[in-house]
Amino acid sequence: MTTSSGRTRRSPARTLTREQVVAGAVRCIDRDGPQMSMGAVAGEMGVAKPRLYRMFTDKSDLDGAVSDWLVAQIYTAVAPDLSLIMQPPQATIHRFLSAYAEVIAAHPNVFRFLVLTQSSSGADPSARPLDIGRRLSHDLAERSRSVLSSVAIDTDGIDHLLRGIVGFVVAVTDLWLDTDPVPRPQPTKIFVDRTTNAVCQLVDGFLREKGVVTKPDMSVAATLATITAASTTHE
Repeated sequence: MTTSSGRTRRSPARTLTREQVVAGAVRCIDRDGPQMSMGAVAGEMGVAKPRLYRMFTDKSDLDGAVSDWLVAQIYTAVAPDLSLIMQPPQATIHRFLSAYAEVIAAHPNVFRFLVLTQSSSGADPSARPLDIGRRLSHDLAERSRSVLSSVAIDTDGIDHLLRGIVGFVVAVTDLWLDTDPVPRPQPTKIFVDRTTNAVCQLVDGFLREKGVVTKPDMSVAATLATITAASTTHE
């Protein structure tokens, strides 16, 4: 911009938020593949790299924000379905995994990016762990602990169970994308169906160890009500 005195005055820098930068990083990864750099993101956002480093401590900070974004997308995809509690456990798990698969199928390179970043982070204990399984398993454990405690089921071992389940899901997701690089409907359906069956067996084994036998056709809500009634009767 030129003033009346002929001097050039810089235009004020446009406002840029962390959320906008994360969205730009996701676009880069979706378009160019999992090898994302700060330079590429800066180019996508039309700013110099130092501007990004004023918003993110380092690249691992941005990587972590992308990881958080992916987890949020998964929860957003399944959260609006309020009917889940009225369905049998297997249908509920199938719906959650279907929502998960939809997000991954829409952003397979973001999943690959997070796995690649985790595997290349080395043994530095100060590096932020980018395994999306840690965030998912922690959140699911907290929610499960709250539900199970409300019906007097011992929650000891829930963290172990859910870390194992999520780790398994992440591992077979990697297998799915290896065999179907651009996810197609039929292989995606097979992935969801097989993963649902495996997860249901793990959950059933955990509940049986706690003395709880669920009926395949009984909804989650009815199952919880039955457990509550049984625990009240034994008091």
